[in-house]
Amino acid sequence: MTGIAMKQLGTLQWLEQTHGRLGLRDKLALVAQGVKARAATRKRMGASVKFRHREVDDILPPDSAIAREAMAMCEAASAPFLFNHSLRAYFWARLLDDGSKPFDDEAVFTAIMLHDMGLTDAHRLQGSDEQCFTVVGARMAEELGAKHQWNDRRTALAANAITLHLNVIVDPKHGREAEMVRAGSGGDVAGLGLDVLEQDQINAVCTKHPRLNFKTSIVPVLGLEEAQRPCCRIAFMNSRLGFTDLIANAPMFSE
Repeated sequence: MTGIAMKQLGTLQWLEQTHGRLGLRDKLALVAQGVKARAATRKRMGASVKFRHREVDDILPPDSAIAREAMAMCEAASAPFLFNHSLRAYFWARLLDDGSKPFDDEAVFTAIMLHDMGLTDAHRLQGSDEQCFTVVGARMAEELGAKHQWNDRRTALAANAITLHLNVIVDPKHGREAEMVRAGSGGDVAGLGLDVLEQDQINAVCTKHPRLNFKTSIVPVLGLEEAQRPCCRIAFMNSRLGFTDLIANAPMFSE
């Protein structure tokens, strides 16, 4: 890559440039993000920070053609435990949002519905140089955006939110939408950030969209990604950042 300006880790442009293969600089960036995130969590939990910005029953997904189509695509391709994960991730994203910044709810919902499509049997990468499953959902978001006449900015918001969701931390410059997709997906997989919510909120989301043994179901799926794409972010986070241990030990979820 000498002489080529490297795009920021996790963006769609980065995936196009690197095929999702982590370089040394990328690995160091992920480690630094992990250190920063752990420090922030310890500080927040030490101060017993809690907030309640909205109630679960007040959250309604956008009722638009593209949102309905993205959800239908997710449900058709995903095992029930993975489909419910996407639905819960949207609720976590909304519950964790403090309302300080405007966001495109339709882009957030569409991105969350498509963010794990590359983990499904129907759309898993096969015979490809690509090293990151998120490119699958990003391309789907681009196709749906074009079909539903989104402008380039909205389409890029959704596509980049999908590819960025595997970063430990998303830089605010990528937009509130990407931050929310990261917060919602990470919150559901490993309980990241959900310590600020009240237990009744957590229970309400899991009652609305049950976890269906998510912890034991998702680990082998991520293990397959690690085995097939050893240079990807999932492989690095599993082997070096203890991601599967975080999943297993997420205290707010029994399964």
